[in-house]
Amino acid sequence: MSISAIVPLKALRRSKQRLATHVSADERRALMADLFTHVLRTCADTPEISSVLAVVGDAAGEALARDVGLPSMREPGGGLNAALRHGTAHAGGDASLVVVADLPQLSVTDLRAVVAAAGTHPCVVVAATHDGGTAALLRRPRAVIPPAFGTASAWAHLDAAQRAGLRAVLLSSPGLTHDLDRPGDLDRYPGGGSDRTTL
Repeated sequence: MSISAIVPLKALRRSKQRLATHVSADERRALMADLFTHVLRTCADTPEISSVLAVVGDAAGEALARDVGLPSMREPGGGLNAALRHGTAHAGGDASLVVVADLPQLSVTDLRAVVAAAGTHPCVVVAATHDGGTAALLRRPRAVIPPAFGTASAWAHLDAAQRAGLRAVLLSSPGLTHDLDRPGDLDRYPGGGSDRTTL
């Protein structure tokens, strides 16, 4: 099974607005750049992933992907799910693996767990965040259900898979459980190891 990872990043200047009361605009941009780079590198280091495509909102995102040695494309507008549909159409592969860009504790082990859960038959694997969002979404075939990122998206993806008659797997893995989205998340990540961002 060839797997294409897709990592989306909105324009850096618009990233992490929910942190605005605690983190300056420059700090938010630097934080998101570090998180994005960490996720890209982790995807690239995962043996089961055949290719990685960044779908970005601006030239800064393109530069970050280029610095890691990975291809990127501009999002078409219309929000995250439109960007992911666009990326999925261009990524190729038998399966697609969407990985969100704000996972400070993501490891190769986490991504290998997602791939292992997929098996060899058509399926959807959802790695849920602690608040019901989706940290990673594996689809085989790669566009078998549309992306539905947003509030309670883990359940939306599982429901779409079941309605399509597919095997649906809900996965919990340490580095996929907590994204960095709200001020309270900053307290959860006072620092990181040598292979991840220091927050």
